[in-house]
Amino acid sequence: MKKIFRPIRIWFKTRPYRQLWRCLPAILLGMAWAWFGMVLLTAHPAGIRIFYADAARRALAARDYQTARVAANRLLLVGSDSRAETLFRLALAELGLGQASAGAALLNLAAPLENPVYAPAHLFVARQLLAGTNVTAQRLQQAERHLTLTLKLEPDSIEAHQMLGRLYFQLRNWDPARKHLLAVVSARPDTALLLAVLARTQKDDAGLRRWAGLAMDYYHGRVEKAAVENPPDRLAWSTALALQERYAEAVDILEAGRKKSGPKVYAAALANLYADWAAQVAGLNPNNFALRLKLIQQGLESNPQNLALIDLLLPLTRLPEPEAKSARAVLTQKLAEGGSSAMLHFVVGNDAFQQGETEAAAAHFKLAFELAPHLPVVANRMALLLALGKEPDLPRALAISQPLVEKYPGEPEVRNTHGIILARLGRSAEAVKELELALSKIQDPRATHTALALAYRNLGLRELAEEHERLAGQNPDQPPR
Repeated sequence: MKKIFRPIRIWFKTRPYRQLWRCLPAILLGMAWAWFGMVLLTAHPAGIRIFYADAARRALAARDYQTARVAANRLLLVGSDSRAETLFRLALAELGLGQASAGAALLNLAAPLENPVYAPAHLFVARQLLAGTNVTAQRLQQAERHLTLTLKLEPDSIEAHQMLGRLYFQLRNWDPARKHLLAVVSARPDTALLLAVLARTQKDDAGLRRWAGLAMDYYHGRVEKAAVENPPDRLAWSTALALQERYAEAVDILEAGRKKSGPKVYAAALANLYADWAAQVAGLNPNNFALRLKLIQQGLESNPQNLALIDLLLPLTRLPEPEAKSARAVLTQKLAEGGSSAMLHFVVGNDAFQQGETEAAAAHFKLAFELAPHLPVVANRMALLLALGKEPDLPRALAISQPLVEKYPGEPEVRNTHGIILARLGRSAEAVKELELALSKIQDPRATHTALALAYRNLGLRELAEEHERLAGQNPDQPPR
């Protein structure tokens, strides 16, 4: 036995213990790992799951996506109490790390379209689908489905009700919108403004007063309590008053905000407010031309390019003098001040055409096209002018019209212009197809009948040609108004 232990005693006696401190970190690390291994062997599985679940939650809150991914993966390995919840957290971690495809695949497991699985995941997917601009119809349908599944799992989800109510409101599906907005209005008073708009749409005067009043009080309080100016709240407050037709008060609120935030912040809203006010006066007291013109002028001072105000101004230009003279003077003044508005030139051109001033109208249409050739209504008018003017330029007209038809195939005015050009180019069969499609949908079909007469005569259909010539009436070559 002594022979066995003798080498061991010699080894311990000859060790350089003073250098032992250099190995201390490695020794401590080894002891830590040994302790951790013993904990894993002896710990209760439920405790491990709680540990990893809490680690994943805290890591996601801190945007530490790498740690969150590790914790979620470990939780899946040891077995999660809620596999769908863990898959959702893992999906968020993958998305946070830029792994879009992996994140989408995991989200599809936690929130499939077919059946309800995990409410927060369905809500998250719906929120993502509705984010951004130009949301497609397909994305809207998918978001609606996910929100519906969310409510199957959590019938009292305030956010799901609110999002679904707003979605249906956007789709003009009024009854479902009202149902979901009513479910949350006590908790989210901001939805009262949507309910007020909805009530006005459905001609519910009592509902309009109730919800507009609630929205007015809510946003008034927010504006008064805010430490700094908050334009969205002030705009909502003004809108609630305007819905009650308290336009003067609504204007005062926006003017007060403009003094605090500068002239540009509320300019568009003021112009729209004056447009609504002028439209109300036109409906209730159409003979009060002076007030209508005054409101339109005040609105245009805030935003000279507001088309709603210009549309309200145009009828005044066709009234007996002196109202018509005053209205035309406002248009001319806004052109001189703005100078670069394509739509203003377009509107003034339309007015000139109504007055029989065809040369002035053509000049304004050309200016509008030079300023904004990308605007379809302007480009379409220019193409028609080139086709029917005193010196037609049919190849150029077709070059403008062809891209418009390809981009806006459902617009009858565009198809009508294209058909007129084709008829004048002798492409009669193509012209008939375009013109017949547009004939019943345009406001003034005289030029359309003339073009159809030309096309049918070229096709040898004399009786049809004569009938369309009769329907064209006088001055058939003038552009439709």
